[in-house]
Amino acid sequence: MMDGYDWNDLPRVEDVTHADAQAEVQRLAGLDPATYETERKGAAARLGWRASVLDLEVKNARPRAVGKDDGGQTAVVEDLETWDYPVEGASLAEEIRDRLRAHVVFGADADVDCATLWVIGTYLMDTWRLWPRLLITSPTKACGKSTFLEVIDAMAHRGFIVSNASPAAIFRTIEAWKPTLLLDEADTWMRQNEDLAGILNSGHTRRTARVIRVQEVNGEHVPTPFSTWCPMAIAGIGSQRDTLMSRSIVIGLRRKLPEETVARLPFELHGQMLRVRRQVARWAEDNAIRIGEMKDEPPACGNDRMQDNFTPLWRIATVLGGPWPDRIASAYAAQAQAQDEDDDPAGVMLLRDIADLFATRTGQPDRIASSELVADLITMEDRPWAEWRHGKPLTTTTIAKLMKPFGIKAMVRKLHGTSARVYLRSEVKAAAARYCLPKCNRVTLEQNQEVSPDSKCNLNDKVTPQDPSNPLKTKEGYAVTLSDTGSADAAPAGDPHDPEAWG
Repeated sequence: MMDGYDWNDLPRVEDVTHADAQAEVQRLAGLDPATYETERKGAAARLGWRASVLDLEVKNARPRAVGKDDGGQTAVVEDLETWDYPVEGASLAEEIRDRLRAHVVFGADADVDCATLWVIGTYLMDTWRLWPRLLITSPTKACGKSTFLEVIDAMAHRGFIVSNASPAAIFRTIEAWKPTLLLDEADTWMRQNEDLAGILNSGHTRRTARVIRVQEVNGEHVPTPFSTWCPMAIAGIGSQRDTLMSRSIVIGLRRKLPEETVARLPFELHGQMLRVRRQVARWAEDNAIRIGEMKDEPPACGNDRMQDNFTPLWRIATVLGGPWPDRIASAYAAQAQAQDEDDDPAGVMLLRDIADLFATRTGQPDRIASSELVADLITMEDRPWAEWRHGKPLTTTTIAKLMKPFGIKAMVRKLHGTSARVYLRSEVKAAAARYCLPKCNRVTLEQNQEVSPDSKCNLNDKVTPQDPSNPLKTKEGYAVTLSDTGSADAAPAGDPHDPEAWG
């Protein structure tokens, strides 16, 4: 008996066993509809079945339809019904923020604000031109990354947690289910995967969010597009590829101290947060057109990619109102200031350092010998030049190789009365102006306050739990509660990097 059919009543081919038939049904269930249609009649003949019987068995062997809870089987992702009443967004965002803070220790207060707005933005993917990855990092294990993903899963749109997947599985999952994809243990399986890196990078902007694969359809190999457009949170120890980091809002977690208290995850947090998900879906539905028409963006910071990444969060915060515009302004400034020059590619880092040497030397000479550059560079304590290759310092050859892509070459010129291979200030100046953009620490809270002059929020008095030993306690006046409210019946609720310094 299989799915209601007695195998003894079905027509048989003598050499086809029950196990053979089951294996064939499972194989056919894994085919795409076009390929199955091509093979169904031949497969039915081999099994000795009517094609209609084969169709039914294959249908029963396939995964249940997305968003359906058929016969008690849990759906892969959720088909969510929106809340029945309009929702006050600022208070709802406060509840999400407090829930996130309750279970993990963030590396910076601003990180939880970014994560809150990112969760809300997962319900607005039809609105965005670009959507950043949420990159969750920690210096070591046991810092709560998996826990954090579970909390996001409980509140994001169609959350789906994965601890390992092939590149093909990733884009097929996105195409089939349109989830918020939550990728755990990224440091163990993602960093060195070139194919996966390309897929993750492609999904940063909607226009480029697709890959092409060839599939066999009716005996022909047909190019087939697959979407890579979905919200994606990635958790792992340490950093990821530069290309992924630049497309991400970076959230740092840390291991809690003995005196710090975090709440344990409820057994069924996802079910308890159903009301929150429904309310966020309603708020997003009511505000999608307004957000889609907005032109607001953060002030320029010298890093166009970071400005692009924060623009969707900036617009959500603007519409939420209350303390949120100032919070995202503070978060933007904090992440900008946290950018370190060591994150630059080696060539850019070296170009920046040579530019500094030209700008800070007495009299700002128009040329410096390559041997003098080596001597100065290896004395920089916060740079890798003294141990550049296997513990040995960089050489004049290293400088030449790293500067060549920028159009900078050592030339033989007179220096101190003798001929020497030198680098010219004019060439370094031109390249630095193009590639060594001012760092984002020029974004100040004063600039941010100018962007949101109507905000009455005091940045020193953010709405956070007053008692750190009780992360679920909320500040009076925001009507935020983290009780188990999953019921749908609840009531509605003079910089040397600046080209100007060259004169």
